[in-house]
Amino acid sequence: MKSNTAKKPVVVCVKDDQPNLVRYGAQEALRRDTELLILHVYGVVSMDPYTSKAIGSSPQDEADAAAALDHAKDALSQLAEQPPARFVKELGPVIETAERYAAEAQLLVVGADEISWFERVLGGSIARYLVEHTAGPVVMVPHIHDLESLDGGVCVAIDDDARAVGPLRFAFEEASARQSRLFVLHIVPQGLKGSELEAERASVAEVLAGWRAEFPDVVVTTRVIFEDEVVTAVARASEQSELLVVGRPRRSFLAGHAVATRLTRTAHCPLAVVDGRYGAGRTLGTSGARLRALRRSSP
Repeated sequence: MKSNTAKKPVVVCVKDDQPNLVRYGAQEALRRDTELLILHVYGVVSMDPYTSKAIGSSPQDEADAAAALDHAKDALSQLAEQPPARFVKELGPVIETAERYAAEAQLLVVGADEISWFERVLGGSIARYLVEHTAGPVVMVPHIHDLESLDGGVCVAIDDDARAVGPLRFAFEEASARQSRLFVLHIVPQGLKGSELEAERASVAEVLAGWRAEFPDVVVTTRVIFEDEVVTAVARASEQSELLVVGRPRRSFLAGHAVATRLTRTAHCPLAVVDGRYGAGRTLGTSGARLRALRRSSP
């Protein structure tokens, strides 16, 4: 499974007729100057989604798979500008196959209607696998009629975890590529007030100063929010944002399964889940550690 281009492709997993998913993937492939790979996985497998045994298909499955790719081709043909594209239908277990393609992609795009699959990506062994095998983010695209109506820039939610460097880099890169502003939601522990809250604002401002220097074209706005406000604040921000960026869950605000589920169901714009190691080895790789160091040194 080698790409026809020098760069890793943008992989879009389609279930059926999902034109918004295809259009979003095409935009990302054009932005990255790379290939678009449309993937449809089909077949009947055993109850265990990680096994590759007992795979079979019916004539109807074959017809549905062909139809899904035809829908994708039609959606792509309607775009004024199109990236080079491949269309792949593969018989196999959905999760195992998506993992394999994700390992060779720079971006994996899935639909919001695949919510049960995406919940596993957020909270279970799929997340660990993707983190270990690919540096590419996972983007969930909601089923809305007009992605073009979203023009509120890029929004990123961070806490003081060391993995914030990955989501921050991805968010700045996306804002710069889109020529959009960046809205940073900095999540702080509940109950902070007065000098402690001011120290939080100062610490995140210092961390962001380095990113501003690397991306001088990006206009940044910040807001400090408490942990119990996360879901409401992020969902509200997503109503106009072009893209919402969060870190891969571990012990951060997304660690609770109920919160993760609510966020994936309430986000109104594409949601990118980014591992903290994204862009590792490049500059500004210690933002989370810097936030904690500044917090400890504050009065």
